[in-house]
Amino acid sequence: MPIKTIDPATVRNWIENDEAVLVDVREPSEHQSHNIPCATLVPLAEVCKGRLPQYHGKKLVMHCQGGRRSMTACERLLQEDPELEVYNLEGGIAAWAQVCGR
Repeated sequence: MPIKTIDPATVRNWIENDEAVLVDVREPSEHQSHNIPCATLVPLAEVCKGRLPQYHGKKLVMHCQGGRRSMTACERLLQEDPELEVYNLEGGIAAWAQVCGR
């Protein structure tokens, strides 16, 4: 499956409706200083299906600061499982902060 890019407002709606799991692929220090409260931290170096939070039946959305590292995470996950449906948060946490606040 191709990687899908998704906007922050849509992700927020999915989360509010318990339809998505959000994964932060930044480093622990970045996550500690500023994060999306519902996001689970899995640093990019550790990204694999076995390290992901429970997502079955939900959309899997990856995010970082601006979108590059999360795109890499999506690519890694698709190499591991080409049938995985994974989304990249467009603009990362920076775009989330502009659209959704903290």
